Amino acid sequence: MSAAIFSNPVIWIVLAAVAAVVIIVSVVKTGERKRRARLAAAFGKPVKPPEQRRDVSGYWQLRKKEVPHHVDDITWGDLDMDKVYDRLNACQTSVGEEYLWALLHEPAFDMETLREREALLEWLGEDPERRLDMTVLLSKMGRMPGSAMYMFCYGFAVKRIPHPWMYRLLALLPFAGLGLILLNATAGGVLMIAAMLANGVIHYTFKRRMEPEMAALRYFSAMLWCVRQLCKTPLEDAHPAGRDIADGCALFKGLGGRLSGLMAERVSDADFIAEYFRILTLSNIRGYNRIIAALERHQAEFRQMYRAVGALDAAIAVLSYRNSVPVWARPEFISGNSIKTEGIWHPLLDKPVSNTATLQKASLVSGSNASGKSTFIKAVAINGLFAQTIHTCTAAAFRARPALVITSMAVRDDITAHESYFMTEIKSLQRILGKLREVNCACYIDEILKGTNTVERIAASAAVLQYLSCQDGLYAVATHDIELTRLLAGVYDNYHFRETMTDSGLTFDYTIKPGPSQTRNAILLLEHLGFDKQIIEDAHALVARYEDTRTWDASWRSQSMKSRNLPV
Repeated sequence: MSAAIFSNPVIWIVLAAVAAVVIIVSVVKTGERKRRARLAAAFGKPVKPPEQRRDVSGYWQLRKKEVPHHVDDITWGDLDMDKVYDRLNACQTSVGEEYLWALLHEPAFDMETLREREALLEWLGEDPERRLDMTVLLSKMGRMPGSAMYMFCYGFAVKRIPHPWMYRLLALLPFAGLGLILLNATAGGVLMIAAMLANGVIHYTFKRRMEPEMAALRYFSAMLWCVRQLCKTPLEDAHPAGRDIADGCALFKGLGGRLSGLMAERVSDADFIAEYFRILTLSNIRGYNRIIAALERHQAEFRQMYRAVGALDAAIAVLSYRNSVPVWARPEFISGNSIKTEGIWHPLLDKPVSNTATLQKASLVSGSNASGKSTFIKAVAINGLFAQTIHTCTAAAFRARPALVITSMAVRDDITAHESYFMTEIKSLQRILGKLREVNCACYIDEILKGTNTVERIAASAAVLQYLSCQDGLYAVATHDIELTRLLAGVYDNYHFRETMTDSGLTFDYTIKPGPSQTRNAILLLEHLGFDKQIIEDAHALVARYEDTRTWDASWRSQSMKSRNLPV
């Protein structure tokens, strides 16, 4: 009996089908386990910078028009924020990457927004399994570089195909020709063939010209799938971002079927008929217009859903960052113009030296080359930005007043604009003076007005810094010019970094100390590198003469020549 059963080919086909299903299910589950294990292992690990950075600024370029006070391009470049972003970016989706980029440009100034950002981090941090579940879903949505889905947040009207009635008419012509064949075979055949050819040309022209928009819709389809899966977790009562995701899921649920039809691609010979039908009826174009019209009607809701998905992905990346650093702190916000830091460190350094300091309204940080003063004020500036964006500071404690971080540091001459270094520098300072009239600022300046001669640099720098001290804001200035510490005594607090000369050369402890700098290292470096003894002696003599007389004169040359028994 059993032999007869197994001799039946139908049984073998059924068994083969069952085995294939079991194998497929096993492979899928194995893949799911590996994905989950990989994402769990990656959480809390430092992010490796990409070999080639993807452009994720498109959403922000549109968003910033709605944000009056944001981190400008000069400040972003001064603080190496591209590298800081790469260190933070553990996002699983393009939406999350674009949102994180925008978030770092958009500091919050009101306590409600600041508390809301922290609340999302706390909610995700409460349940690691739920966070991992969401990370897995976001990873399945994945990244689609170049999809430009952010464009659906703004300006829908320009993306719609004009004259939709014309495509409805063209879709009817092949069937009209088919009906006309019954009355006049020649006329009906000509009409049918002409309509099919015309619709084919229109179909493929549409696919070529609208590829960016079609790519965006393909990614929108992936986001809708992810949103539906996320909504299986109770999000509505968790956080405003959760409610926006749930609302978007309910509102755009009906677009799923339309998107599936629009996104359909020929994958086998069985799809020939469906593909020809889409060409014949121009269903892609008509479906596209219907979807765009629906999105246009609910532009605000789409934007909220987009931001909510991005906020969720970016928040998980921030939690991972918190777990990847040795020390971090939630910021505390105060009312006075001061910054109180404990154990602050620069987030881009692998082996940073932490510092503790209280910067009052106006501070000068002096010190010699490579002593750490510039790194310190950059660390404070970045943490001021971190406090108001990702609510995470690389410090044991960070207390500050909410303020717009604005800098003038890595100034370069602009050859294309025919502007000198000094002209570029004063324009950078001018923008700071203009911004102070609009919003409370925390200003960080490195080597003010170093592009001009010494006398005017000291005079102009002192005048600018005196003016700044009278404005509402916080100012931290790194400088080599010891003269400024004297001219601004009593107006600016003084801090410094110093070096120590040993037999092996200059050493630095990179630790901030109270008071102005009393040391210089330029001549010491010349000596350490083996420059001629006469050069060192002449340089020391010039410094001593200037310290005594506060003037420069040419008589030192004759003394130098005499000391070497050379004719004057």
